[in-house]
Amino acid sequence: MDTIFIDSAPAEQVVELATYISSLRGDEEQALVKEVTPIVEAEKLTEATKVILRESKTLLESPEREFEGAFNLLAALVMANEDKALLAEVLKIVSSDANQKTAIKFKVLSNIFNILPANSAQRLTVFSTIVDLAAASDEIDLVIPQLPYVSAWIQEWGVSVDEERALYLSLSDRLKETGNTKQSLDLLLKYLTTFNGASQLDAQKPLATRAVVESLGAADELNFENLLKIDAIQHLKGEKVYELLSVFLNGNVQDYRQLVAKHTGLVGELKLDDEENLRKMRLLSLASLGSEHLTRELGYAQIAEALEISEDEVEMWVIDVIRAGLVEAKLNQVAKTAIINRSIYRTFGNAQWQQLHTRLEGWKQSLQDILQVVANAKLTTDAAISTAVVTNN
Repeated sequence: MDTIFIDSAPAEQVVELATYISSLRGDEEQALVKEVTPIVEAEKLTEATKVILRESKTLLESPEREFEGAFNLLAALVMANEDKALLAEVLKIVSSDANQKTAIKFKVLSNIFNILPANSAQRLTVFSTIVDLAAASDEIDLVIPQLPYVSAWIQEWGVSVDEERALYLSLSDRLKETGNTKQSLDLLLKYLTTFNGASQLDAQKPLATRAVVESLGAADELNFENLLKIDAIQHLKGEKVYELLSVFLNGNVQDYRQLVAKHTGLVGELKLDDEENLRKMRLLSLASLGSEHLTRELGYAQIAEALEISEDEVEMWVIDVIRAGLVEAKLNQVAKTAIINRSIYRTFGNAQWQQLHTRLEGWKQSLQDILQVVANAKLTTDAAISTAVVTNN
């Protein structure tokens, strides 16, 4: 019983499992075999399968070398049955006692997942069971490599929107509980994108707020524009948390300080760190300052004033913003200036399109001027050559 491929007929599988369960119990009378045999002979396979399921917790006592084979046989029997609800019973039994024989239980559940057709909606139930077992046994890392496939799987399975939402939210909660905050946030945002319409969005305000707070609080997260694409987060307009998000999107250090002063206790209420917020705001403010002064010199004094720091700290902050990938810049320590060669835009709206248009027009004019200079030089050269030819003749 160490293979996933089951060759015997379902009726024979029932008797085989009954015999194996009796042997695990040390039941020489084989009471279970005697119970199911007449049911099988009467060709009542579903009823016989339910009897086996009723007694199948005994299979958890199987030696590890036989455990997988025993549950493979049980799963094959159940999946051959027309009653699809029986598989849920198998999953419940396999995933019980999460800290016992955990590794082999994952293997059994993976076997069941892979046996099911790729488009089977039952795969959702199996995958959810795998996630629950991983969380309960503190093995959530085993699930993380599968997360990139979840969205595609959902489409293949053809599950309902409610089932899709339940999976995303369950995954997000499990990952948050185990400290995988980035993956948790990604799945929470996918959950929120499934909602639209005011009646749905009102109920999602607490989770939309959670998404904003977790985004702002993520240590390495400095790009918040993607949050604006989600209706559930847009629906927070008018809330204090949305004001805070707006500052991170478009404001500067001074705007942040003003908001904190306006809403005393907001940062603590949201369980955010004020110093970490200021660090991010300084990096973002410096990136915005750079985008406004591309290829032009920025004096240390100007940077220090914008970031509310001393001039002695400027070089450190420029280095930090470069490391964060927000800008490309060169420092001139003698002249105490920085030249920003490239800078990200925190948001890209009408103002940024206009700025880009103006810059492109400037480059276009510069190219025209260069072309005119080249044309004039060519005319001068041609004239000089003609003069030389005439003189020589």
